[in-house]
Amino acid sequence: MNDTFTESPLPPPPPISAAVPAAPAPQRSTKGHWIAIIVLLLLLGVSVVLNLGLAVASLVGMAAVSVSDSDASHLHFSEEVLRGSGRKKVVKLELYGVITFQGESSVFFQQESLATRMLNEIEAARQDENVIAILVVVDSPGGGVTASDVIYNALLRFRESNAKRKVVVLMRDVAASGGYYISAAADKIVAHRTTITGSIGVLISSANFKGLGDKLGVKDVTIKSGKNKDILNPLRDVTVEETNLLQQVVNDMYERFVSIVARGRAIEMAKVRKLADGRIYTAPQALELQLIDQIGYEEDAIKLVKELTAEKKFRLIRYKKTRSLVELFGANAGASLRLPLPERWQARWPAVQYLWQPEL
Repeated sequence: MNDTFTESPLPPPPPISAAVPAAPAPQRSTKGHWIAIIVLLLLLGVSVVLNLGLAVASLVGMAAVSVSDSDASHLHFSEEVLRGSGRKKVVKLELYGVITFQGESSVFFQQESLATRMLNEIEAARQDENVIAILVVVDSPGGGVTASDVIYNALLRFRESNAKRKVVVLMRDVAASGGYYISAAADKIVAHRTTITGSIGVLISSANFKGLGDKLGVKDVTIKSGKNKDILNPLRDVTVEETNLLQQVVNDMYERFVSIVARGRAIEMAKVRKLADGRIYTAPQALELQLIDQIGYEEDAIKLVKELTAEKKFRLIRYKKTRSLVELFGANAGASLRLPLPERWQARWPAVQYLWQPEL
């Protein structure tokens, strides 16, 4: 018997292929999916918070409706002392921008209109027996006829509430048209050397797109009860009759403006009409025409307050108001498209205005 072990030969190695083996398929990253999910969750959270805020604001608003007007909760302000000391107060009010009752809205809050804020602050000053005067700082091209007239009347009401109470106006860059209308309620007017004022007059302004509509094939379709019902329709020409009707409205408002200036500045009506052709004036020109009393700075205006009130010691204060939930969440949650047109063309309707707005 042969015990010799014979090793079996190994099988030959497989032939080496010239082709490179295919790489494994790359795994798709899930990082983008997680980022998208996180963003969506954040947006959902913000939406929930906003909706809760709106719900609370609605409840607060409903409760506020039941509060009587005598509560005057909208007149509660905190006071910021700017200078001085003592029990007596002089309130500094800032009339900056276009005078209107239309407040600006954003996604997060409703901004109180300039006219509403001014009226509330004037009334708060009127109700405070320690307020001896109001210093109105004006930097405005004017605005709505009614808004200007209501603020003017509120300042007169403050003055008439106590014979010792005074109003002094300090004009900054611009105090034109409605800005000057309101200034006419003051006992004294101080303007900076570089102030532009005047523009005493009225306008009704609207854009007309008839020519553009004709080129684009856009036609007006208006069903009306009378021939003048769609006056200033932007898709048709204005008739001579319509122009005359609007001119009568402007003339009536103009006469009101002239009488306000004549009464406030103690100038004859005929003289006011001559200078009230809508033109603007520099401070030296306005001083010569008796439209202002003095050229100076805030220190000069405060000195006038001391002379008029015979009070040497007082606090110059400014009102501050904290936003309520209704103001924070009561705005329209949406953005509007604003074309690069003059402000008066972007109004929701044509308005009669005491406004100086020369830009195109």
